[in-house]
Amino acid sequence: MYVILWPHQALGGVGNVTNMIRSVGRFAASFLLLSVFLFSSSVVFAQTSSLRPARAIYDLHLNKDRESAGILGVKGRMVAEYIEDCSGFILNQGFILRFSGSSGLDFVNDLQASHWESRDGDIIRFNLTSTIDGKSVEQEQGRAELGPGGAGNATWDKPKALHLELPKGTAFPAVFSRKVLAHAIKGSRGFETPLFDGSHEAGYYLVSIFIGDKLAPDAAGHHKLLAKTLPRWPIRMAYYSRQDQPNRGGVPEFEIGYTLYGDGVTDGLTLDYPEFGLKGRLVELEYLDQPSCE
Repeated sequence: MYVILWPHQALGGVGNVTNMIRSVGRFAASFLLLSVFLFSSSVVFAQTSSLRPARAIYDLHLNKDRESAGILGVKGRMVAEYIEDCSGFILNQGFILRFSGSSGLDFVNDLQASHWESRDGDIIRFNLTSTIDGKSVEQEQGRAELGPGGAGNATWDKPKALHLELPKGTAFPAVFSRKVLAHAIKGSRGFETPLFDGSHEAGYYLVSIFIGDKLAPDAAGHHKLLAKTLPRWPIRMAYYSRQDQPNRGGVPEFEIGYTLYGDGVTDGLTLDYPEFGLKGRLVELEYLDQPSCE
């Protein structure tokens, strides 16, 4: 998505740097959106379209348990604000990461994103801006709509005009997140679906979701910001290019893992890419007012 060419000495080769920046963009445009849309008012959310507005902050750092092509350190923070009005759902995001390279290069990647999704889940509008050290490097802007049969189309105005047909069964992030929680609550081991989040480069992803056994509320590792009575599930998602069918041996573009709580909040993030991995933890959580809509 966001492709920036740095001097080849920076992190071990132009190819490695380009792939790394692509990964940062994919992380910002997909996982950040999905994680925040998982907030909900209660487990009843799984059977309804109600979402609870919230603001969350996550600390992010490099996963040092795996090799990271020329990257010595990553430190950052994600701030996400989810607002509901009577026409739909609004998500405002701020995402910033500082990278340290093996050849002494430090740079900061900052992404600001805003998404609006209709209450019925059939329309999404998106606008994402990415900067490196304060200089704009990319912007994505457009909309997508699903028809009565479940298929639809997406159009981008930026970074360049593009029209893409979306297959039947495509989900936008709010609907997708409701499905993840609903499947976890009913004891499902997982499912697969096309997912559209506004990525110009990817178009849409084919996502395989794996759901682990429910953890008891009193099991070790329960987050202090969340109610002790909430159950938890380990979730793992594999994102495939739309050209690769998951059941035909394709390699995922990237993978995401987290702990999903019974009220929809996520923690214990892991983000795995070919070039590097990130870990994240929830550090602040505030539920916001929900509108009264007749």
